[in-house]
Amino acid sequence: MNIIFRVVLLILCLVEPVLASPRFLAISDIHYGSDNASNPEADIGNEFLKITLEQIRQLNNQADFILFLGDLPTHTLFATAKKEENERAVFRGLYEADYGLKPMFYITGNNDSLAGNYQPFEVNGKSPLNFAPDWAGACVHCDGLIIDDSHMRSEGYYSSYVIPENKDIILIALNTTQLAHKSIFTPSYPNQEHDAQEQLAWLERQLAMNHAKQLLIAMHIPPGYSYTGSLFWQKHYLKKFVALLKKYHVSYDQVTLLTSHTHMDEIRKVDLNDQKTIYAFSSPSIGRNHHNNSGMKIFTLNKQMAIKNFATYYTASLESWENGQYKALGAVDAIFPYCKSKTLAECLNSLSDVQVCSALEQDFFYGVKSSRVPKNACAKTYRIN
Repeated sequence: MNIIFRVVLLILCLVEPVLASPRFLAISDIHYGSDNASNPEADIGNEFLKITLEQIRQLNNQADFILFLGDLPTHTLFATAKKEENERAVFRGLYEADYGLKPMFYITGNNDSLAGNYQPFEVNGKSPLNFAPDWAGACVHCDGLIIDDSHMRSEGYYSSYVIPENKDIILIALNTTQLAHKSIFTPSYPNQEHDAQEQLAWLERQLAMNHAKQLLIAMHIPPGYSYTGSLFWQKHYLKKFVALLKKYHVSYDQVTLLTSHTHMDEIRKVDLNDQKTIYAFSSPSIGRNHHNNSGMKIFTLNKQMAIKNFATYYTASLESWENGQYKALGAVDAIFPYCKSKTLAECLNSLSDVQVCSALEQDFFYGVKSSRVPKNACAKTYRIN
């Protein structure tokens, strides 16, 4: 009996760190085109896609699950056969890079619709998921995890658990193209008001019916403002979204927004009615047409499932994924080196807006260590409401 007890105790000791402190890999904005030439400030081509997928493969063993936050193909306004080919190549590459068979989730981006930029997820029965034959809809290795996939294939949003046999963390994947405020030069989204309101009603049902220690709400286009001062979402959709967060956040120990789209290493802040805050953390892009360096992130949670820290892995090279990395907290060269014993939210709560933005921009963290990215954008983007 004593031997059996020791074996069980040893197994628990080996398993506990994975379950108690989960980590996830976040990737976004690959913007791949098979005809793209190597360019340090443009969308990526074949060679850099290969290098990037190898980096994902290397980081795979550090993650319990993976999020891809959208924008598969190179930038294009219209539907082309090449776009379908490029999306198929990225979906296949991500699938093969997940050699550890970790649950992996796709969140749709504004460039992904086969009908063109900022268009409906599915048009004439065809969506980006048609070009992910290895995937189970918008996820891989997600058997038994999905909570609600009723809108996954047609509209691109769904909810899911993220770790097998663990309900402490819930993922809600949104399609924020439906909520987007577009320029007059962008083709209109047919029936946008109907689709957006239907998604927000679905979101409210998900928030009301579920409970968890950590709620991850993942999206491509972030709520709030761009560096030019314009809203990313239409104002009434943003108002409704913030109202939902204020009403339902008490059902979760922590709510975290995960975003991308801007290509930068951003942090955004939502103020709630009860003196609490929700933070949005962006994953920088692989493509570089916004002058940033390529990057991807690993987030670490603590035993209470709160976001403890993140590490950003980046490269300025087109020939190899270099060993560049920095953390949010703790290390001497971290973004916030003075917050060693706090969670990420606790650290941010202790700082003023000016202090947060100064830390993000003083060593070029905002542009993923690229000095080519203009400064002073954080002051315009940090506050969502």
